[in-house]
Amino acid sequence: MITKEKLQVGRIDYLNIWPIFESIKNDPVIDDVEFISGHPSLLNNGLAEGTIDIAPSSSFEYLIRAEKYRLLPHLGISADNEVQSVLFCLPFSFDELETYVLRGGNIRLTSASAASAALLRILWQFYWRLPPPVWLQAQPGESMDSGEPFLEIGDHALSIYLYPDPDLQIIDLASEWKKFTGLPFVFALWILNKEISQAKYQIIKRLGSALNKAVHILPGKINQLAELYPEKRFKQNMIREYWEKMDFNLAPDHLAGLAVFGKYLTQLKMIDGMPVLEFM
Repeated sequence: MITKEKLQVGRIDYLNIWPIFESIKNDPVIDDVEFISGHPSLLNNGLAEGTIDIAPSSSFEYLIRAEKYRLLPHLGISADNEVQSVLFCLPFSFDELETYVLRGGNIRLTSASAASAALLRILWQFYWRLPPPVWLQAQPGESMDSGEPFLEIGDHALSIYLYPDPDLQIIDLASEWKKFTGLPFVFALWILNKEISQAKYQIIKRLGSALNKAVHILPGKINQLAELYPEKRFKQNMIREYWEKMDFNLAPDHLAGLAVFGKYLTQLKMIDGMPVLEFM
């Protein structure tokens, strides 16, 4: 008996993308899919190494290795303003940050997201115009008690936002990007590895159709999905309001934001230049 090759699909273990995966769980395409769960950086690595065929993964990952990938059209994870789950947190006032840095203070970056770390670096240099700090990498969720400013993303960050510590100043990076550029920030794209079989390519086309349908009907299902979400640390109204801030489309304004992101990454010499976006 011949075992059918399954499509290896990366799945972010965060609340932000949960309603999309939940909405497609009964679609027939799921019979041909095997999910690989993890935070964004793990999915980036899997895509780069070829152990993951497709994932909603970091926009930064696409921009630094565009020659390896294609994109699913019309799909992404963006925020047009406040996002609540990509936060720069300070144990003192923002006004004290420059002095802290000049004295040699560290800035901790979660290892979970390359795109969010790059976003912080862009805002730091081009919007806030602060002196270069000492950047330190930290594991997700471990910086809260460090006594140092830190970048946190995902559900760890959302908990900080929704249940704030009065001793922390919280800066929403998507909101700062909007103030800086006037554009939404694209955190993730549906990235697929070019080196896939024709059989898997056919599954991806079916998956893309299921995902686009899920995004289209999501606004009418948010209340229902919020009731189904199994994690109980967030109240239903919190979940609903959070999802309403997300945009899972990839429209012209998102592409413009992505191009500006690429421009600043180029100026920071983090990429060689803004690549052409190649869609499936």
